[in-house]
Amino acid sequence: MAPLTPLGKLGQITQGVTLSRHASKKGSTYRVIASKDLENLYVKEAQETVQLVTSEQIEKCQLREGDVVIVIRGAVLKASVVTAAMKGSLSNQNTVFFRPNSENIEPLYLAVLLRSSYFKPLLASELQRSSTTLAAISVSKVRTLEIPLPNLNTQKEIAELFLDAAEFRQVMLSKIDARQNIVEFSLLQALETKI
Repeated sequence: MAPLTPLGKLGQITQGVTLSRHASKKGSTYRVIASKDLENLYVKEAQETVQLVTSEQIEKCQLREGDVVIVIRGAVLKASVVTAAMKGSLSNQNTVFFRPNSENIEPLYLAVLLRSSYFKPLLASELQRSSTTLAAISVSKVRTLEIPLPNLNTQKEIAELFLDAAEFRQVMLSKIDARQNIVEFSLLQALETKI
């Protein structure tokens, strides 16, 4: 088995911005990545934009290509890698972002690993319930998550396998949607000819 390494030793982990603290109608516009934007292994767009007063904290929290955004409240440990298109955006307070500090970890491998069933049993005792009954994990617990760390080539191979599977799943879902549309169109045509 690959050696285990605490995630905090592999890079910087920073909680996303509490937007209400920095909101200003005269501030700069920022794209904000939330849990709903992390449906795929790569985050390519954000559904929300906000105006915030630019500060040192905001600048420090701007995302870079290759950062991994991780959900810590709600859909815990759903994770996606930031693309070049999302550079400069922010993650919200229900997320953290991981910025690798070494060449020893492939960001896509980390996103795949955190999404996998590998972590579900490990997290069962770590999850807390917030006042809104959402599952949550603290930032300090994220830092201490033990990550299996095979060599970089193996990490890339694992990440590619999951990426291929995700792409195949998307193609199949598109085919199912197309078939459903054909069935519904046929039903409407049949009903119109009977009436």
